[in-house]
Amino acid sequence: MNLSEALQKRGNIVYDHGRAGLSKEETLEIRYKELNSDVLLTSSNAITVDGQLVNKDGAGNRVASMIFGPRKVIVIVGTNKIADNIEAALERIEMIAAPMNNKRLNISNPCVKTGQCVDCSSDSRICNITTIIHKRPVSTEVSVFIIGEELGY
Repeated sequence: MNLSEALQKRGNIVYDHGRAGLSKEETLEIRYKELNSDVLLTSSNAITVDGQLVNKDGAGNRVASMIFGPRKVIVIVGTNKIADNIEAALERIEMIAAPMNNKRLNISNPCVKTGQCVDCSSDSRICNITTIIHKRPVSTEVSVFIIGEELGY
């Protein structure tokens, strides 16, 4: 959606640990800044029809920020991420999101070859932490926007 670029053009400070060319240390520093930002703009691996946000994360910075840190969290998801229930959401993550995100990140975990999660023990595994946000966290304002098209994995 190119939101980072649009926000920067408006004069907003944008912390983006996924920018190309960052060192490992720079990426880690930006992840810490994201935890303390005023607003977190993110997505979710899946959302259930009753509004639960289901995610798997590698380092945990994204899901931690969704729960506590930034006072305002904006979650943008496409209709492709809607799942009937938690079990279907987890299946979606294992069959679609994890393999596709590994491909996007150019990480050759086994799911890239098999097309589905194999619960690997790889050092580069990107699905180490599973979270389910059932309701809004006590100290965090969360807004979820479902866009009527397919977005991301």
